[in-house]
Amino acid sequence: MRFRHCLPLFLFAAAFLLCGCANRLIVSEVLQTPEQARIYTRYNLWYTDPMKMDTLNTLKGEILPFGTEVVITSATDREICFTTVNDKRDFRIKFSTDYRMMSAEDYLRELFSMQNEADLTVGIRALTIEKLKAGIVEKGMTRQEVELAFGPPCAFRTPSPTLDTWCFWTDFLVGKRIIFTRNVVSDILVL
Repeated sequence: MRFRHCLPLFLFAAAFLLCGCANRLIVSEVLQTPEQARIYTRYNLWYTDPMKMDTLNTLKGEILPFGTEVVITSATDREICFTTVNDKRDFRIKFSTDYRMMSAEDYLRELFSMQNEADLTVGIRALTIEKLKAGIVEKGMTRQEVELAFGPPCAFRTPSPTLDTWCFWTDFLVGKRIIFTRNVVSDILVL
């Protein structure tokens, strides 16, 4: 008799726990790459703690440069873990749809690429590449160069990358506004 009363509660608890689990992403399928393909960061990843990164990519702390070869060790709809190939450093990004306003799969495709540094910087001068790797954006840089240095802007602050203003966070409630004129940085404002 007791079991019959507990069964609905047990089924509800089991369903709740199963719904709370993160969905594993199959990286090679999401990125449409062969299983052993080399994977690189598509833009600079900024962090103060490599194991507590978030999707905002707040422009403070250290930089993991674009074109860094990585091995993705796990990926779910809640977090992405990866290790750099050269120095074996571990990183973890907590994923949130609230900031990027996209699926975890789309974020994974935005974050990683099969293009190395040389491929990502075709046509960009060597001096500019060094500035970008240091996270420096200046007037006269292109949208592509800004994206390499800062990453793509978060959709909740910049709804479309085609807009002439991109907003980025540099700290809590502090940011930068990059203004483009004819696809070239014409002004940088601190918010």
